[in-house]
Amino acid sequence: MLYRNKDAFYFLPSENEWYKAAYYNAAGTNYFLYPTGSDTAPTAVASGTNASSAVYDGTASVPAIVASAGGLSPYGTMGQGGNIFEWNESAFDGSNSSSSETRAFRGGGWGFSEFGLRSSFRYSDAPTIEENYLGFRVASVPEPSTYALLLLGAGAVYLWKRRKSSL
Repeated sequence: MLYRNKDAFYFLPSENEWYKAAYYNAAGTNYFLYPTGSDTAPTAVASGTNASSAVYDGTASVPAIVASAGGLSPYGTMGQGGNIFEWNESAFDGSNSSSSETRAFRGGGWGFSEFGLRSSFRYSDAPTIEENYLGFRVASVPEPSTYALLLLGAGAVYLWKRRKSSL
C-alpha cells in the first residue's frame, strides 16, 4: 500500500479488504455474488435493515441514512451493497503509483441496478470527482482481544517447552 501509513489506525480499505468484508463466506472458502451473504439479488428497499435487502434500483430518491442502508454482509458490515458506491484506497489498475491516478469503487448505488451490487462489478474514476452516489467507508485496525493474547502466549509456551524437550 503506497498511501497507508504503517501506523494508521483509521483508513480507507484497499479494494481487497473491502471485497472480502462484503462478499467472503466466513463459514466456508468461497465468495458470494452479493454482499448480503447470498448468490440471489437482495430485495430493493428505500431504507431498512432486513436481511437480504439493499438500497438500490431507484427505490429511493436519495441515499438512506447509514443506520438503515440495507442488510448485513457475512462479516456484519452494513450497506456494502447499494446506497452509495464506496471509494477504495486502491488504484483501479492496482499500481498505486500516484495520488492522482484513477481509484476503484464498489458496491452499487441507490439509483443503480442490481448489477452494481455484484462481486464482479467494479468501477473507477478520478479521485477529484464529486457525485451524490459516491462515498467512502472508514476501516480500522482492531484491538487485540485478551483471548487472542492468551492463546498467543499459550502457543509460545508450548513451542518453547517442545523445543527445550527436543534438545
